[in-house]
Amino acid sequence: MIAMFHKSSAQVIIGAILVLASTLPSSSQAETSLVHQAQDIVKQFAGQLKPQLQDAMRAGGPPLAVKVCAETAPLIAESLSESTGWSVRRVSDRPRNPSAALDDWERLALSTLNARLAEPQTSALILHETTADGFRYAQAQVTEGLCLACHGTSLAPETAAMLTRYYPNDQAKGYQIGEIRGLFSLQKSAKSPL
Repeated sequence: MIAMFHKSSAQVIIGAILVLASTLPSSSQAETSLVHQAQDIVKQFAGQLKPQLQDAMRAGGPPLAVKVCAETAPLIAESLSESTGWSVRRVSDRPRNPSAALDDWERLALSTLNARLAEPQTSALILHETTADGFRYAQAQVTEGLCLACHGTSLAPETAAMLTRYYPNDQAKGYQIGEIRGLFSLQKSAKSPL
């Protein structure tokens, strides 16, 4: 009789746990939601910056695009950080601006994404992880044709002069199409509501 009671109690407890667990969002559901939020923020960032760079390229060529990138990209990142509650940055191992240097997590993310890029069946060039500080998300910024006028190996003298003006410590040159030149790096603080 006692053995049956324990079995029934155990079944009731397990059943109650399963019912409770099914009503709470799982960590994978929460993580999936955070990944979607981060991807949406990156789309917003790129969706705001890229057309402005394209317009600048048409209106004044690469020198004007450098000016737009230097003045507009930080404002977009700041605005998205404020409106979303995420920290939004663009970072690189060869930063144009010293404030865009990688932290340790970003360095590992970039290394991992570069290794993925070299694989024959390249998987998505994103990486995410829940850390003690919060949720981290990195998405590769892959060099496109438009990027080479300011990030390539052969820069026009006017472009080089504008880069020196805005970025005296520029390291973000010498890229080829298809190379990862940096990351969109987002972080949702562990203290922030999901």
